[in-house]
Amino acid sequence: MIKKITLALLFTIPSLSFAMDLDGFYITPKGGISKSMDTGVILGDAGGGQFDIKDNDLGTGYVFGLSVGKYITNNFRLELEASQRGGLEYDTEYASEPNLGTTTKADISTQSIFLNGFYDFESFTISSSSITPYIGGGIGISRNKMGVVAEVTPENEAAYLDGNKVSQFAYKLAAGTLVSLTESLSLDINYQYVDLGSFKSGLGYVASGGASGTLTEALNGGEIKTQELMVGLQYKF
Repeated sequence: MIKKITLALLFTIPSLSFAMDLDGFYITPKGGISKSMDTGVILGDAGGGQFDIKDNDLGTGYVFGLSVGKYITNNFRLELEASQRGGLEYDTEYASEPNLGTTTKADISTQSIFLNGFYDFESFTISSSSITPYIGGGIGISRNKMGVVAEVTPENEAAYLDGNKVSQFAYKLAAGTLVSLTESLSLDINYQYVDLGSFKSGLGYVASGGASGTLTEALNGGEIKTQELMVGLQYKF
């Protein structure tokens, strides 16, 4: 879905240039590093019992995206942003007996759409480059995917849980700086805190020896919260 929207944004810009005045519009491709925060306590189901799983983060991954925006005033702008995050991994172990030492691993990825608003402060000049600090935030929807979950006991017995995708409310807070490179092109550097909502596994599983079945409750409750350093190029039309 996100890829389709991103492509639609890319193909819409040229057509818009013939249909309307693009003064004040801009486009920003961007990318960066996404450092996850604590997922919180997650409910687990192993060996027929329910167990809390130790608090855990998802490591460090990547984020890239594309924004199309419009300056409403000289200091305020709105934008639509499509982004994707990957390289995150759920990797923890059960905290309660008798499953102490059972590791649980799964890849985590997300796709999201945000409506962002930013306030640009007054610009100042350093070495002939215009510097414009800004703050802002956004709200949107995130599609969170937990891949196949591998559970391995200390005795090397394994079980594999189905992956799952869930749609969640998402929001972000951001602060950054625009550094002018030319009259139309600026380097966009920002930090953002992003809450993408929760993730969970599916219910079906296959265990060692070929046994299979359905869990009474999925691995769930984990939250995807990240701190991100982003770099982009803003092109004004």
